[in-house]
Amino acid sequence: MNHIALYLKDIFFGKKTGCLTFSRSGIEKSFIFQDGGLLFAKTNVSEERLGEILYRTGKIAPDVFSGINKYVRPDTLLGEALVQNRVLTQRALYDGVLAQMYAVTLGCFVFFDGVYSFQPQERYIDAEFQLRVSLPLLIEKGVRAMAFHPAIHSFFSGKTLTAKEGPLLTGLDERERALWSRMDGTANIEYIMTWDAADPNWFWKTMFLLYTLGLADFKEVAPTVTLPEPPSQPKPEPLPPPPAPPASPTPSQFMTSAEAAADAAEPLRPASAPAADAAAREINETIAEAIDLRKRMGNLDHYQLFGIPSSAGEAEVKKAYFKLARKFHPDRFGRSLDPQLKVQIDELFDRITKSYKALTTPGAAAVPPEPPPPADEAEKDPGRNADTRFRQGKTLYSQARYEEAIQYLEEAVRMNDNKGDYFLLLALAQSKVRGFSKKAEKNFLRAIELEPWNPEGIVGLGLLYKKEGMTTRARKQFERAVEIEPNHQAAKSELELIDGKSEDKKGKGFFSGDLFGSKKKK
Repeated sequence: MNHIALYLKDIFFGKKTGCLTFSRSGIEKSFIFQDGGLLFAKTNVSEERLGEILYRTGKIAPDVFSGINKYVRPDTLLGEALVQNRVLTQRALYDGVLAQMYAVTLGCFVFFDGVYSFQPQERYIDAEFQLRVSLPLLIEKGVRAMAFHPAIHSFFSGKTLTAKEGPLLTGLDERERALWSRMDGTANIEYIMTWDAADPNWFWKTMFLLYTLGLADFKEVAPTVTLPEPPSQPKPEPLPPPPAPPASPTPSQFMTSAEAAADAAEPLRPASAPAADAAAREINETIAEAIDLRKRMGNLDHYQLFGIPSSAGEAEVKKAYFKLARKFHPDRFGRSLDPQLKVQIDELFDRITKSYKALTTPGAAAVPPEPPPPADEAEKDPGRNADTRFRQGKTLYSQARYEEAIQYLEEAVRMNDNKGDYFLLLALAQSKVRGFSKKAEKNFLRAIELEPWNPEGIVGLGLLYKKEGMTTRARKQFERAVEIEPNHQAAKSELELIDGKSEDKKGKGFFSGDLFGSKKKK
């Protein structure tokens, strides 16, 4: 398997200096590393070039971007030219270059068949460089965001892994850490998967993450050597047959035919490949059912959609609603679902929710449901309603109406789960409501995953950890934010407070609403 995470792992742990090149189907990229850190990234993909990144992140205005060619000179880098012409500040250039390095590198994670070449070099610069991207952070973000690929399964197939301690262990969530703790070197990877076969794609991706972060390694198997029996020594009498094996099979060994016969009464655990195939078939069938129901839902009233009679009581309505909601919830189909299909499933789930509200609100059931938009219109603009929901949620957040804001923002992320600011504002709103800390953590992590160059989500997560009394985790997030933006005042102030260097000095509150507009006074 040829994947960038494997090269980043080798470069980081080997503290290597040199140039890594990547090519695939006309895509050309190059990466400059020093002492295991990323210094620079170059690409021929237009969406990943510096001008495009500066425009998308709001560092330069649309008119500057449309006339960017006038700043391009053969003897000067684009960023330097923009700074010299006072179009861009040095701080904005730093942020833009950092964002570009993330974008260029993370763009390689979708490929498992690229052509790589690493050329070792002498140190490029002697002084400590400021623009240095953490390779473990890139690996962590890239592997978590990428879709599962069968090559990952093949890479680990038949192997036995052993967990390894390391400083990067603190970056794992609880579920990942639980999987890490199972790898004691006695069970092969397929057997470990049978303990939790509910999400095979997550399992294989997490194993790849643990391996590339240096938290797991293949167990070395010593070669078997058969020594000849001395001729002068008489052969011993054959031993009596061994006692029957225990009720549960030994996970670290493949049974011989004799052992299998002796253990025939033991129920077999499901094999990983059939389990994955069955899960995939079920998901595909459910998607087809969802699309068909979405096409017909304009001709169905609320009761017909739920498949219940018009005389059904509230308990029957609730039961039918939960059945459909579990079956067609957008989160069930994963992030790699085709955007066109995702839009239609989002619309079906939205209709299911509205029908439930209509049937449980006095007098609302008589109002006919709105017809769905044509599927081809939905495909043209998947985020057409998401922005509206986000703006509504933003307004409610600025009014400190957090629970109402959460409802709109949850709809926004269901309609479009690729917008970092959607997840960030949702996490901020959830952090204001008691009992929503776990959900807030999940959405902060998603915001960071989508925009790893943006320190605001990282600081927000740090403040959430601090609020929950998890100081060590909070410190790590603030340190990561300062790594991305060395002058981030909130992160620096929080680190000083944790270190006890400024007990009386408080940084500006991140949860005060400044990021999305000031809170209105009641």
